[in-house]
Amino acid sequence: MTFDERARALEPLGFSPVQTRFLVTVAIHSGFCLRRHYTRFAGLKYGQGVRDFLDRLVARRLARRTRFRPDRGHVYHLYASSIYAAICQDDNRNRRRTSPALVARKLMLLDFVLSEPAADWYATEHDKVALFTGRFGIAARNLPQRIYVGRRRAQTIRSFVHKMPIFLTSDPPVVSFVFLVTDLSGVAFGQFLNDHLRLLSHLQEWRIVLVAPQHIPGIPACDNTLHRLLGALRKPRRQDEVDRLRTYFTVRDLAERSQVTKITAAQIDEYHRLRPRFTAPQFEGLFRQWQIEGDSALGHQSAAALLTGHGRLISHRLPIRYDRFGSRPGVS
Repeated sequence: MTFDERARALEPLGFSPVQTRFLVTVAIHSGFCLRRHYTRFAGLKYGQGVRDFLDRLVARRLARRTRFRPDRGHVYHLYASSIYAAICQDDNRNRRRTSPALVARKLMLLDFVLSEPAADWYATEHDKVALFTGRFGIAARNLPQRIYVGRRRAQTIRSFVHKMPIFLTSDPPVVSFVFLVTDLSGVAFGQFLNDHLRLLSHLQEWRIVLVAPQHIPGIPACDNTLHRLLGALRKPRRQDEVDRLRTYFTVRDLAERSQVTKITAAQIDEYHRLRPRFTAPQFEGLFRQWQIEGDSALGHQSAAALLTGHGRLISHRLPIRYDRFGSRPGVS
């Protein structure tokens, strides 16, 4: 469904067009919002109309109201299953209760989304897959994917598991990937980069927007992570390393699928010997790609867009404090 189709699906609720579009925005991007989010979206000052709208959501059991600190305002959680079902998001995790840290992360992302009102946003897995396979003609195998094995060993392939929004701006459109910085090491960003490496290599131009709250100065670490990745991509992978990766990945894959009887004692010994070498984030992404593509993934390090400078890393500092959610909101 497009954003407009989702807005039309919520029209029977009886809210104004602006209120309806705000509900869609909250539902697909965060599930949680503050009073200031609605006033910014609607271009209003706080007053009786704003209070009436939020009170109406609570009274009709479309949202629940929570206070994390007595000296701060309420947080509103849009949880009603009827809303998510109407916009074809029955299983969206935004409607679930969650920890204060994750609530803070969701509010950070919503703050950034509202700072780009003219952008064309893509928040759900389905929307992102349709964007790249349909509009950009990129094969699904080149999207960031993970394989999950169920109880009956049935495999499920999921795309864009980082749950970060994507938006388009400019003409012709430029793809911007949002990454929320919540650590000082750059490790999480390294995983994000490696998972998106193949997709980035198929885009003529792209941006990654590092969104960071004031209390987490992690952007320099992300810059360093990108530079290290660029250096690694310029080095060809030797055949002996390909062979070791194949051995390591084969044993790990069998273990994840509970097929340990197919692993020999020699393979187990080799696995433990190789494990310290292949636990870095770039190998995690490569492993997931190998599960989907097989050995062809081991010798392919296509990253044309990264190496030719068609991508940009952009920083965005959030001006809001989130200390109502703890001393390290969005992290712990």
